[in-house]
Amino acid sequence: MINENDFRPILRMGITVDEEIFIAKKISRILGDIQGKILDYACGNCLIPIYISITNNKEIYCVDDWKYVNKKEVEGLISKYTAKVKLFDGLDKIPFSDKYFDFIYSVMYFYNLKRDKLKETLNEVLRVLKDNGKILVVDMIMIRGKIKKEMEERKYSLDYYEEANGLFFSTWKKS
Repeated sequence: MINENDFRPILRMGITVDEEIFIAKKISRILGDIQGKILDYACGNCLIPIYISITNNKEIYCVDDWKYVNKKEVEGLISKYTAKVKLFDGLDKIPFSDKYFDFIYSVMYFYNLKRDKLKETLNEVLRVLKDNGKILVVDMIMIRGKIKKEMEERKYSLDYYEEANGLFFSTWKKS
């Protein structure tokens, strides 16, 4: 399957490659047979979308600013694993039209953001989510209350919640 030695840990995420594999397996299970367009927001080294693409036979769109990982290296890994993963630039302005994606997930990104930037970022991410779409947030347990507050203010309700290894996995849908 995936050789963990092919991937470098991403400082911004603050987790090991082994932890990324653990998270990828969880997300893969949560995704199940969801159909439609899927976005990985702040994809980092792309271990997670590559794993999901291979395991679930899904095409994954990925956006990042590529400050913490070499995009060319990631393109090489996508090719090596023949994953259906497409890379794009644009954390601040996602390069897709409104209501484009059916499912969006983000791993270990929101905890890095101050409240104003978090609000701005969530608004941008939710802009590209279809009305009947879902968003999965995977982050440190200590910020689950902050995420809950922000999502509920935007009229999203909790669809799924799980905790594991100090992380929370919460899926939200429009109320």
